[in-house]
Amino acid sequence: MLVDRNASTIRADASISESKSSMSIAPGWIWAFLVVWLGGSQLLLWRFLDVAPVWAYPFGLLIIASLCAFTIRVTKDSPHIGVGTVFTCFLISLGLLALSGEGRFFYANVDWQVRFAVLRDMGINPWPFVYTARPEPDLLRAPIGMFLVPALIFKTIGPRAADVALLVQNSALIALLLAMGSQLFADRRSRMTGLTIFVLFSGMDALGDLLMQGMLTGHMEDWAEIQYSSTITLLFWVPQHAIAGWVGAVGYMMWREGRLPLAPWLAMLPLTALWSPLGLMGAMPFVALAGLRTIIARVLRPRDVVVPAASLVLCIPSLIYLGAASDDVGFHLQPIPFIQWMLFQSFETLPYLIPLAIAGRSTRFGNDSLWLAFVWLMLIPFVQIGWSTDFMMRGSITALALVTVMVSDHVVQRGEKRRWLLIVLSVGSLTGLAEIRRALVYPAAPEVRCSFFKAWDQTFAAFPKGSYIAPLNKVPALIRPHHPFRATANEPPRCWDGSWNLPFDPRNAPSGRKDGVK
Repeated sequence: MLVDRNASTIRADASISESKSSMSIAPGWIWAFLVVWLGGSQLLLWRFLDVAPVWAYPFGLLIIASLCAFTIRVTKDSPHIGVGTVFTCFLISLGLLALSGEGRFFYANVDWQVRFAVLRDMGINPWPFVYTARPEPDLLRAPIGMFLVPALIFKTIGPRAADVALLVQNSALIALLLAMGSQLFADRRSRMTGLTIFVLFSGMDALGDLLMQGMLTGHMEDWAEIQYSSTITLLFWVPQHAIAGWVGAVGYMMWREGRLPLAPWLAMLPLTALWSPLGLMGAMPFVALAGLRTIIARVLRPRDVVVPAASLVLCIPSLIYLGAASDDVGFHLQPIPFIQWMLFQSFETLPYLIPLAIAGRSTRFGNDSLWLAFVWLMLIPFVQIGWSTDFMMRGSITALALVTVMVSDHVVQRGEKRRWLLIVLSVGSLTGLAEIRRALVYPAAPEVRCSFFKAWDQTFAAFPKGSYIAPLNKVPALIRPHHPFRATANEPPRCWDGSWNLPFDPRNAPSGRKDGVK
């Protein structure tokens, strides 16, 4: 294993710190729990599509159990994580996600109009089902990993319980990733500093907003018409993408510091595709770097190939499912004027990347990691998948998480660029704070009572629906439901009661027509 020299002392200090805790959890058990949850979503997809024979489920469970046993065995000597650390991370995750609108205790951004409708559709309709709103039936074909367990709760207990289940599920998964990431810091003070920086991390959107809009709007990150998302924005808008991207980031950083072998990290990655294929794509450059370093060092083991391959076998149906009717999504290069691109990078990434590059050898995780993140963040704005800029926003999650920890480490270690980085972080924190402000000012999200089709048209009618549905006749036979339930095309008069404010500008009127509802 290749380990950065400056990480050795931190690892030793962390080991001493955690050993003092009388109640702790082995990181292998945390990673194994993530395998169970993400792997279980693969089996639930089989049931959602009703395409797997009965014998396939014990086979899938055997793969998941084997991955868990392997992970626990190869990480048994890793320093433990205090229960207090895990609990603190859970409370922070729960608080932030509750503010995001999950659970419908607070305002939810307009993307949740569609997501709540999808959860409802998966809850009220028997599995498998197809939409009948168009002449040809459509299959729900989207990264639905986040919805599978809450949809089962919906079926058994009801919609309110499903809302809470979604909140608790996502809070727990993010908390476990934060707890794993806490091992990258030596003591409680550095962990709290790192956590604070991670939560508030963002580019200087406030300056861009003032420059382009002449004011601070409700959602600052739209100022350049292209976007890298802050941590709070990810939690508020796309937690499923954040989970997938952070699995890639945490696993890579733990591997670089010798805390996690290569095989369990690589085995986890395919399991995230059903939650966010774009987040998984963003981790691939770091997978390539890890593989290259391993091969050059001649430390590649058979398990580094066999174990991820077993995980990949489990994920074959979900990968085929996500790729169905991909021509309706599309991949192409996005021309961006140089001035727009340069201005964007000057406010979003370069204020962090240039000081880290100047720091040189003292940079955490090695110069190769920094320069890979640098190049990746410079180039991905020119790549577009689908009709929006989702790829650059979600494909950047892993790289930005890596940069965030590098910045945190520089601040904790009182590096020479510490003062500058703190200034940039202070300006950047306004982005996430604006998201929190909106959650406290706007009304709580109402219950969505219509299907995906009508919910989509409330705010996104001008955009194609291909990122969520696929014509049934374009779905490969291997994962095409044979006798799906035909969901009714009849819709209620109103999708929800009351208004649903747009997040982009506090002066905007609520979305929709009469009383905010079409």
